[in-house]
Amino acid sequence: MLSKKQGISGIVTTIIIIGIALVAVGVVWYILNTVIEEQKETVESSSGELFKTCDEAGYSEMNDSVTICDGAIKYIGGQKCCTEPTA
Repeated sequence: MLSKKQGISGIVTTIIIIGIALVAVGVVWYILNTVIEEQKETVESSSGELFKTCDEAGYSEMNDSVTICDGAIKYIGGQKCCTEPTA
């Protein structure tokens, strides 16, 4: 009679270990999915100006003739732009 109980306890132990593993995978999946979604929104909002020109973004382009910028200098679509239009 005891040998049958030992076999059942092995099965129960295996099922518990599988359950713990599934819960651990679920927790890791949830955490990674949340982090990835947050970063996805950040990348999407940041990459909106990637293929624009300075004019399309509402900034003035900095070139050889325009070297003074009263605002911040920002690179948009490979162009050097001034965030405050110069007079």
